Amino acid sequence: MINFNRENYANTMFGKTLWMNPNIEYIFNKEIVEYDMQQASLSVSRRFHLLDETLIDELERMPKDQRTKKVGLIQRDDKQFSDNMINGLLQTRKEFIETNGLNDENIITLHSDALMFIKSKSVIDNIEGVPFVHKHTWSAYIRYGNVEMFYVDGTIDYKGIPKQMLQQHTMGMNIHLLKIFEMMENYDDDIIAYLRKFQKKYLNDQLPDCYYTPFGHVGPFKGENLKFLSHLAKIVTQEMR
Repeated sequence: MINFNRENYANTMFGKTLWMNPNIEYIFNKEIVEYDMQQASLSVSRRFHLLDETLIDELERMPKDQRTKKVGLIQRDDKQFSDNMINGLLQTRKEFIETNGLNDENIITLHSDALMFIKSKSVIDNIEGVPFVHKHTWSAYIRYGNVEMFYVDGTIDYKGIPKQMLQQHTMGMNIHLLKIFEMMENYDDDIIAYLRKFQKKYLNDQLPDCYYTPFGHVGPFKGENLKFLSHLAKIVTQEMR
């Protein structure tokens, strides 16, 4: 039985299909993990008996893209099922959070069927028959507006940047970010000097053109990135003092 009502949690993280922790802008040298519900629509449908078991078995045999399309069509045509599905996802996610003792001090981001959080103990990964799968582990994190950057071993996973814009960030600011993550993870005291030197070159147009592409979205050439550079400098100053 679905006991979850989004209206009761409208002003909390539990009622949001997408929630970013406003109190966490950065993390360094922590174990950050992502857990996703496995086959979320099917698992939740089976748990709460939202669809006939025969139909669930049929959907389970479909390739993922076909299954996603089919469930999407059912949601489009059946508002009650759609509402029940969302409530079922959020209830199951809430139970995962509570079962694992998570809260707004260690949860970074919530999606309807996934969450990123700081791991401090072993995870209970099955909630009433709905399995949660460990997808990623990172060691550091920076958020800039709605853009999230998860770092581990010289690689950054970006979330919140349109896919068509990711390619333009494989150089330029991505290289600068990698340097900052690496230095912060290694407690490198030279990072302040590095930032000063980089920003001086940036302001004097002494860097390759790719560094001046607006970060994360379309914006004024060069100028938009000054806000981003200021944000990074603030984080470094706060963490290194």
